[in-house]
Amino acid sequence: MSISSIICVGETLWDVLPHGEFLGGAPLNVAAHLTRLGVRAGMVSRIGTDDRGRRALQRIESIGLDTSLVQLDPQWPTGIAEAVLDATGAASYRFPQPCAWDALQATEAAIEAAHNSIVIFGTLAQRSATARDAITRILEVASVRVCDANLRAPHVDREIALASLRHADFVKLNEEEVRIFADWLGVPGRPESLWETLSRQFGLRSFCVTEGERGACLWHEGIYVAQPAQPTQVADTIGAGDSFLAMLIVELFEGSAPSTAMERASRLAAYVASQPGATPDYDPSAFRGELQP
Repeated sequence: MSISSIICVGETLWDVLPHGEFLGGAPLNVAAHLTRLGVRAGMVSRIGTDDRGRRALQRIESIGLDTSLVQLDPQWPTGIAEAVLDATGAASYRFPQPCAWDALQATEAAIEAAHNSIVIFGTLAQRSATARDAITRILEVASVRVCDANLRAPHVDREIALASLRHADFVKLNEEEVRIFADWLGVPGRPESLWETLSRQFGLRSFCVTEGERGACLWHEGIYVAQPAQPTQVADTIGAGDSFLAMLIVELFEGSAPSTAMERASRLAAYVASQPGATPDYDPSAFRGELQP
């Protein structure tokens, strides 16, 4: 499969932080990092015709993303995430609703773009039945389905989340999400225990868990990789996991060894965590070469 055939589907929103507003939403963040890494990524989302929507389109265009699959909603406002950072830089969110991405449509253009492509999706954008049905239709035509769960309270729905696993070939979770899914499935809250259940019951081919300062782990094509975290001074954690996933997918589908893919993903995520906002500028070649001593 061509690595250029990647579609990210879901929410586009503004992270409203104490020090400003930053365009985000996990699918958009992943698409932005894919683009910066040299991949032509499509973004299927929906924004309002309000000021935030106009600024979102300008920002999306400025980072090189094609806006042809971004839908405009004349009724609902562009989504926001009101973020609060704790002392460690970790964020919690409030997502006012309804907003434009709750009305996401499976347009003919979106279906065509997703056909035989890698499609990356999450659970937050499925909180409305309308958007959930649209995302399901888009996933039906994909060749590889990557679920980055991104469970966000209060929109943590067991049935939606488990249904997303059934659609997926590749799943990425963080350590808290591992505990949540393990509790739902009645298994020990350890990545290796959850992987055994997911691979057996859901037929997953790949599984990645990010664990903050403890690093990350990956099961992929019969190979297990444990990746230590890269040391960094955290500014905020917004977008770090999204950059990790983007680098991991690029490296794996370009044929890198899983250990190389994980090391490079970890290095990029550490840098993004050291900067404010989800998509800071960087030179991708600084993260795709060999680690310097």
